[in-house]
Amino acid sequence: MVNSEFFSLETDPKLACGCCGTCDLVPGLLEKLDVARSLAGVPFTINSGFRCPEHNADIGSKPTSSHVGGYAVDIATGNGPERAAILKGLIMAGFERIGIAKSFIHVDIDPDKLNSWGPVTWVYS
Repeated sequence: MVNSEFFSLETDPKLACGCCGTCDLVPGLLEKLDVARSLAGVPFTINSGFRCPEHNADIGSKPTSSHVGGYAVDIATGNGPERAAILKGLIMAGFERIGIAKSFIHVDIDPDKLNSWGPVTWVYS
């Protein structure tokens, strides 16, 4: 069972794969998200967490997606101030891989990508 201070499968069912219900997130991801959530001072609504390879392919994501490895989540964002609070919390919690879209923020702790690229922030078009 996935549980942390702010996140659980009961309150955040999208932590699990949308097709098979598997929730194989790596140890430490939710704990780090707890720190970010506490620092942000606003709720985090998870849009996407773990994805099995089949579901990942079905939604058109890359096979190398960090979601498949259980390293990533996407957090819904509303207005600009909420997005800024979430982003600030993530950075202060030590996340170094952050993607920003109009309606969500992707965050991951994928060690292979961090070791290859180092800290990075990108914008989805």
